[in-house]
Amino acid sequence: MITRSNNAKHLSFILSSISITVLFVVLAVVVVAVNTHLSVYAFEKATEYKFVKKWGGAGSGDGQFLRPHDLDFSPDEKILYAVDRDGARVQAFDKDGQFLFILGETGEGEGQFTMPYGLDVDKAGNVWVADRFGFKILKFDKDGKFIMQFGEKGKGEGQFFLQPRHVKIDKDLKYVYVSDSKNHRISIFDINGNFVKVVGKLGNKSGEFNLPTTLEIDSKGNFYVNERGNERIQKFDSNWNPILMWGSKGSGDNQFCHMEHIALDKYDNVYVTDPQSDPGCSQQPRVLKFDSEGKFITKWGTKGKGDGQFLDPEHLAVDSEGNVYVSDRKKDDIQKFAPVGGETSSSNEIIGTSTSNNNLISSTSSPQSETPKKMDTTNVLSAMAPKLANTTKIIDTKAWDKLFGQ
Repeated sequence: MITRSNNAKHLSFILSSISITVLFVVLAVVVVAVNTHLSVYAFEKATEYKFVKKWGGAGSGDGQFLRPHDLDFSPDEKILYAVDRDGARVQAFDKDGQFLFILGETGEGEGQFTMPYGLDVDKAGNVWVADRFGFKILKFDKDGKFIMQFGEKGKGEGQFFLQPRHVKIDKDLKYVYVSDSKNHRISIFDINGNFVKVVGKLGNKSGEFNLPTTLEIDSKGNFYVNERGNERIQKFDSNWNPILMWGSKGSGDNQFCHMEHIALDKYDNVYVTDPQSDPGCSQQPRVLKFDSEGKFITKWGTKGKGDGQFLDPEHLAVDSEGNVYVSDRKKDDIQKFAPVGGETSSSNEIIGTSTSNNNLISSTSSPQSETPKKMDTTNVLSAMAPKLANTTKIIDTKAWDKLFGQ
């Protein structure tokens, strides 16, 4: 016979079991939340990057390059498109470098390239390519089928005078923006290729350009343009009103020397390929990372042919996990780097960063064959800890204009 006392004990046991179960569930949720926060923080504020892998090599075969240039992902990040400049084609890979297919071919006809240079993948998955010496913009669907093209050589409105180097489509699929480098301006078209207007002219004041190279749009609709002639980056609002600018010629943490191109991550951080190749500069090619206000975060890279090193870093792309993909036109390859404290990588090479000369911690085995290692939480926290860095001097537009005697 079950007594009232036994019932009470049984009920107490059940309640205790439920409480313990709930406690474990809550703890599990907290652990997941903390890990997610750490991973996000490591990505957004990461100051160290690991070499993961590389692919390519000089040649005209599938997966090989003759001066690789711009990179961009499909909206679902299943495809990484890579411009093969002197191969006059665009190649498609998965995120691990597995060759998928080719888009375009050499020629001067519709859907053909003379010298493809910059590209953008719009939110619908269409691929837009700026043909530098074809003086035109071409549009393909996600599978590489040619759709349309527009543009011609010239200095007039809607024309490109030598070297349209980059193209960008807005998120609403209404406008096409082109870095018309040798006309020192941004040319704007509607989505069907009809000319709308131009922004900028040759100069070094705010809102002016000297060889604008890459054009990017952040999550708030602001525009970023880097200029090789002025060795700086300008930021504009959605109506092309200047907001700020940073950079000058040199080898400091907020300087550039023969700067190539820029890319943004999902937090609107700005990444820059900076070969440092002009006379008087460091001759140590690198990638620099800034926040959306132009404040220096980190840098990595040394000159060399080894894994994680650069000879002439050209373009770059950043995926949603914070991995950075860099094309090198002299090494004819693409390298993938992962933020330390974010995703684990298949290499134990850590690229040194922030305030001093960057060093590679050498790997004793092939980075492509090594088993991924479990990240040590102590090292993760150490990697995320604030590090001393040179303060980036942000030049507001009024001060810049005053400096040059407007």
